[in-house]
Amino acid sequence: MSKKPKKKTGKTISKNTKAKQARRKKWRVLFWKLALVLVVLFAGFTLYLDSVIQSKFKENRWQLPARVYAQSLELANGKPMTPTRLRQELELLGYRKVVKATRQGDYENYKGSFFIHIREFQFWDGQQESLPVSFSIKSGRVSELKNRESGKTLQMARLDPLLIGQFHPNRLEDRILVHSDDVPEHFKQALLTVEDRAFYEHSGVSPKAIMRALWHNVTSDGRSQGGSTITQQLVKNYFLTNDRTLWRKFKEAIMSVILEVRYEKDDILQAYYNEVYFGQDGGRAIHGVGLASQYFFDKRVRDLTPAQSALLVGMLKSPSGYNPRRKKEAALKRRNQVLKLMYDQKHLTEQEYQQQRETTLSVVNKPELKLSRVPAFMDLVKRRLQDSYSEDELKSEGLRIFTTLDPVMQRYTEGKVATTLTRIEKSKGIDDDSLQTAVIITSSQTGNILALVGDRYTDKAGFNRAIDAKRQIGSVIKPYVVLAALEKSSQYDLATIISDEPLSLKQRDGTLWQPRNYDRENHGQVPLFVALMKSYNIAMARLGQQVGIDTVADFIGQAGVDGKVRALDALPLGVLELTPIELAGLYQSLASGGLKIKPEAITAVTDNQGELLERYPIESERIASELNTYLVKAGMQLVVEKGTARYLHNQNPFTKFAGKTGTTNDLKDSWFAGFSGEHLAVVWVGRDDSTEANITGSSAALPVFTDIFNGLPTETLQLGYEENIEWKLIDSDSGLLANDHCEESVEIPFIRGTAPTEYANCEPEEAEESFFGL
Repeated sequence: MSKKPKKKTGKTISKNTKAKQARRKKWRVLFWKLALVLVVLFAGFTLYLDSVIQSKFKENRWQLPARVYAQSLELANGKPMTPTRLRQELELLGYRKVVKATRQGDYENYKGSFFIHIREFQFWDGQQESLPVSFSIKSGRVSELKNRESGKTLQMARLDPLLIGQFHPNRLEDRILVHSDDVPEHFKQALLTVEDRAFYEHSGVSPKAIMRALWHNVTSDGRSQGGSTITQQLVKNYFLTNDRTLWRKFKEAIMSVILEVRYEKDDILQAYYNEVYFGQDGGRAIHGVGLASQYFFDKRVRDLTPAQSALLVGMLKSPSGYNPRRKKEAALKRRNQVLKLMYDQKHLTEQEYQQQRETTLSVVNKPELKLSRVPAFMDLVKRRLQDSYSEDELKSEGLRIFTTLDPVMQRYTEGKVATTLTRIEKSKGIDDDSLQTAVIITSSQTGNILALVGDRYTDKAGFNRAIDAKRQIGSVIKPYVVLAALEKSSQYDLATIISDEPLSLKQRDGTLWQPRNYDRENHGQVPLFVALMKSYNIAMARLGQQVGIDTVADFIGQAGVDGKVRALDALPLGVLELTPIELAGLYQSLASGGLKIKPEAITAVTDNQGELLERYPIESERIASELNTYLVKAGMQLVVEKGTARYLHNQNPFTKFAGKTGTTNDLKDSWFAGFSGEHLAVVWVGRDDSTEANITGSSAALPVFTDIFNGLPTETLQLGYEENIEWKLIDSDSGLLANDHCEESVEIPFIRGTAPTEYANCEPEEAEESFFGL
């Protein structure tokens, strides 16, 4: 008999139910705990992303490279100018020679007449608006400078300066920041039509756009479509990377929503204008519509036409694929597609659409920016700035640095240096490419550095000889020995007799120092101007002893040499080691009439909005009397006209220069320092390893200087009339007043009342007896 199954009791059912309910409750509790943890993590992550957005986006902190500008070319009635010089400047600036100058950056040239539509530019001293000017160049000077439109006479006009380099951050990005108000409405309409028509409706992410893009990508023939909003694109480019991962897309979506909550739509759009990428210029990335409009059209963004706006917006899909300089047909087709979309959305009338569609791409043939085309000068600028600005500020704050560089003079000097050194090596049998050089050209009155070469291969960055190569300077120091003597005692003048007989001076180690002249001859008693003109070593060494070596050393130190100048017996012969730029500083005092003026490379620094941060004014300090400096300059003129630098006078007989050659022991270093009425230049030639090069100041540095100034327009050196200066004809042998029979006589200046009163005993030459005894 089978047993009947036992019925479950209520007690058993109750236990099972309670167990299941307990398990379910446990899972519910765990679920909510996990959910709470996830919510907390998500909230924390969201707060973190919010802080990232606020810290970086609040002030739109792009890394903006500092921009370094050359000096601008100023036009003024009466200012020296040649058509060639002007055309070279316009070429460097990318101005376009046209039949009719109608837009910024155009110019016309008909013989000696010029019409230039000068670009607008934010200078350190204010905004200059675009200006159409007309003028003529007559007899080497600007005349009839006028506003071409109004006909009003202008006192002065200046071209926009050449951008010569930038201090870039690690990423070579470049941009010109713009405000939303600067961007024309048709650019905004084109952008929203193509990239995000629902921009003002969504909250950072558009589910509708994402679904539309997914459907297109599934059903299309392989061409993908993006679903990102403008906000998402900005987040990706500004905060994130281009990684194609779900995690990046997740962060992008969250940050887009946060951005929309935190900031106004127009703020987001403005950031997009400045962040968006338009392609490459060599190693430089072109970002932002501000720089893109300048780079492609040479105009401000607010001056873009609808067709130009359409081209830039069309390029966003593929900056390289629609580059109008390389792929004109593709760019034109893409631009017209954007114009059609603008027309379809009623942002253009039919007439506007047809007119814009018929225009050319109008992209300017602007050369690519070659960064650091003047590496030696850029190196100097950076060193000058490092006292006031950190490395980060130079590379990220968008500083605008206005310099003294003359770009035409720089390019010309570079060319002459290369050709002249090659010629010197060939003529003297020196190994090819073994000589090196440094050249500095300044304004003789202000000390502004106009050109600087630190290597014979001028585009090569590296060892900057103009700033860092310390070498003995040789005889170029002798004008300072003469000036020290004139400053110390009124017993000295240019006609003072100095002995050039053998000299022996006992040194601290017991040895005798016996200076010798370059020609290995002794010349007896010579006037001081002859000792300087002929660069007699013994006479100059003796003058140093008479004045006092300590006095000479202190005077040279006060004139602008950093560090203590050692009082050595050989100091008057140039055992002092200086860099070319330090020597330029010394000679600046001679050229400026006894004022110590430090050579300067920078005029001013502004922030990226044009606000002046720092001005670099000319500072001077008198270190010698104007009258004594006048005498020394006259003596240095004789060096050029009749002495060791007469090659310069032979090549430039109609331009007066003052200067001095310098040669060091074993013919290792060649120097020449000289100045006209407008320019001062220092040239060094030698070898980096300081080995003998078989060159003198007259055979290497002087030819480089001469070749530069053979083609460089410069004002002649006019000593001018001085009430307390009188000129006398002096016999070169005795230093006394010359009579009619003195063959070697020179006109010499004296401080009034100090000239000799005796006449030289020059006898007339006896006439040779003729064949007939007459």
